[in-house]
Amino acid sequence: MNSKAVAVLGGGIVGLLCAYELSHAGAQVSMFDPAGFVAENASYVAGGMLAPYAEVEHMGGLWIDAGLEGISFWKDFAESSKSNLDFAQNGSLILAHAQDRYMLERFKSHILRVVGGDVISDDILEDEAELFSGFKNYFVIKGEGHIHPRLTMAEIYEQLKARDVCFFNEARDPVVVSDVYDYVIDCRGMGARVDDETLRAVKGELVIVRNNEFKLRRPLRLMHPRYPFYIVPRKDNVFMIGATQIESEGDGVSLKSAMELLSALYSLHPSFGDSQVLEIRSGLRPSYPDNLPMIKRSGNIISANGSFRHGYLMSPVMAQAVSALVFGQENDYIKLLMREV
Repeated sequence: MNSKAVAVLGGGIVGLLCAYELSHAGAQVSMFDPAGFVAENASYVAGGMLAPYAEVEHMGGLWIDAGLEGISFWKDFAESSKSNLDFAQNGSLILAHAQDRYMLERFKSHILRVVGGDVISDDILEDEAELFSGFKNYFVIKGEGHIHPRLTMAEIYEQLKARDVCFFNEARDPVVVSDVYDYVIDCRGMGARVDDETLRAVKGELVIVRNNEFKLRRPLRLMHPRYPFYIVPRKDNVFMIGATQIESEGDGVSLKSAMELLSALYSLHPSFGDSQVLEIRSGLRPSYPDNLPMIKRSGNIISANGSFRHGYLMSPVMAQAVSALVFGQENDYIKLLMREV
């Protein structure tokens, strides 16, 4: 296989994984990002949810298969890594307050209709039954998981350095760079908006807390009237709470959103009232009109963007499809990702 010189623009999770797949396929890779690498971008602020079944409200069919492929990739990657990436695949617990039972029943019925009953269980863990004894409305989605975004980005970065990938803390125009490299992979997220007017920003706001009294072994989704509300456990008794879903390009977290997230958290268990708030952050998720990721190609420029709130779930198949395009190989997800909107 002939070696190819490839420039990857963007240091988020999609860009990092594209560089990972391309370098393993034999390409000479250079990465460019003016913010640096393992920077505080949307991927750094993400929750790291790996929940394809929980997203059947706007994903189905092959998208679920792509998500499952993503989980399989992260499982293998975490097991082969020297670092602890806080990966777990213990399913997701879905809860609802009594007044929101109708949302849970509608959500469960939709999963049953699209996926089937094999992925759903009514059996919760003993410690969960004790923690949430006041909740009568719940079910479990099997097979889903989560991974720690910041630890994962750092691990990929270290592996790429070991593979002699070159890093430049600089911005590059994909058209200009395309005259120098065999291929340019544009993974700039919202940075690509200047060249792609179909991209829009969806702001996600989250809170990170530490609670030494509360123990949770898998992500929890509390049914919420405005957006998917998750609590994702991380090591050292840390929990990620979020995220909002706001059509906005504004920076920062509003007081309304922070209060809404923290109030929902406290409604789950009184011990959260004594939690230590570690971070309150926001990120701008690059999104296409249908909220699904897309790959576009123009000459030797390939863009991989629009991962919405599914960056960690979908980035493995996006990166594998990009690598296949560069090396002229077949890939099951190229047609899915290169659709027209």
